[in-house]
Amino acid sequence: MAAARTPTKTQAQGAEAYGAERLSAAVGELRAQGTRITDARVAILEVLSATDAHLSADDIAHAVNGLQPRVHRATVYRTLESLVTAGLVAHTHLGHGNAVYHLTTVPHAHCQCQRCETIIDVPRTLLRGVSSRLLEDYGFNLDTGHSALLGLCKRCAELGEMR
Repeated sequence: MAAARTPTKTQAQGAEAYGAERLSAAVGELRAQGTRITDARVAILEVLSATDAHLSADDIAHAVNGLQPRVHRATVYRTLESLVTAGLVAHTHLGHGNAVYHLTTVPHAHCQCQRCETIIDVPRTLLRGVSSRLLEDYGFNLDTGHSALLGLCKRCAELGEMR
């Protein structure tokens, strides 16, 4: 198994700049919508801007506590929902677990491996044909970002074939 590589100082600075840029854009969007800029909103957006990971509400609440200890867990949950309503944050249901949250900077769909639980972000355009077909044949309008498509990732599929 390959050892995890530690990011270089330049890579870390680049990631911080990227997170700061995403945070600034999100706060700017809140202002453009006329939404109050609260400590809870900024802290949640800061947490989500710093990663491309899909985080549970509990993960976000824990991280927010490190940034803004006075923000109550219940406030984090309510604020997440308001950020979803504002279109800045999306929530997705993965397999049998809790919903996860991420910024909506790049709209995408999700595939989740049922064995290792890896989440793979895929362009929504990949599902355009399926969405069109569901609408034409069944009158069903698919929300491609709300739930994950379940299956096996390449690695787990290859491992499964070798057993």
